[in-house]
Amino acid sequence: MGDEDSWKRWRRLREEGLAAEHGWLTVTSYQWLPESPGPLEGLPGLWSAGPAGPGDGKYDAGIPVARLTAAAADGLVDGDGPGAPVVGTLVRAVGEGESVHWVRHGSTLVELGLRGGRYMVRTRERDSAARAAFRGIPTFAYAPEWVLRGRFEPYPTEREVDVASFRADTRLTVLLAGEVVFESGGREYRLAAAEAANGGLTVAFHDTTNGVDTPAWRFLPLQPPAPDPAGGWSVDLDFNRALDYPFAFTGYAVCPAPPEGNRLDFAVTAGEKSPQQPLP
Repeated sequence: MGDEDSWKRWRRLREEGLAAEHGWLTVTSYQWLPESPGPLEGLPGLWSAGPAGPGDGKYDAGIPVARLTAAAADGLVDGDGPGAPVVGTLVRAVGEGESVHWVRHGSTLVELGLRGGRYMVRTRERDSAARAAFRGIPTFAYAPEWVLRGRFEPYPTEREVDVASFRADTRLTVLLAGEVVFESGGREYRLAAAEAANGGLTVAFHDTTNGVDTPAWRFLPLQPPAPDPAGGWSVDLDFNRALDYPFAFTGYAVCPAPPEGNRLDFAVTAGEKSPQQPLP
């Protein structure tokens, strides 16, 4: 970790993923599902969300579900299966913070997600203007001094914390696993961290570059903590790998803001800068 060549390879993979066929650069709209069946802008069919009822098949009564009613002439097909036409009513549920590729309409992929307890759909177009215009993400120059050794102090149990998001109409709940502790400039800092899917950690943070060189906040992915001889957990913070959240690339993202206290009083001149292309 901390090697410039590996960082360059990682940067290429990062930008390839962002510019993937249905990556964040392809998002073209964001709409909440209404309580009563109704149309959505740019999409056929009738869409709604509400508690599951007796006719909603495998879903337990009362859990929040999304519904789509369409006819064959609407041209909607299954999004994460064999592409069968949607005829009748589809019912789907996902967990908070999760998303699925629900249906397709021509070249448009329709993503279903649950955010802040409400169902939303996002459309993704592989031929979007943002994807066509993408020329990479500006970054600070690689600097080995931004690779810091720290420690991880897990909480006895995960903590649920309510945070703001990029969208003013949505608040999110994040699960925090513990705190990452490190020193910079002779001072100790603590940042609350969430557990990532790979067993590592994710740290959302503010620093004094925000709004100048970088977006309103960024996040730092960390490898899984390693046991140290003293019986604790060590972790490396490579701020060269600090990333922009999707909201830096599209106005249709819902990204959690840093928990209270995750604010650094110095400039982290490492990692990704603000994209140069305007938000779609």
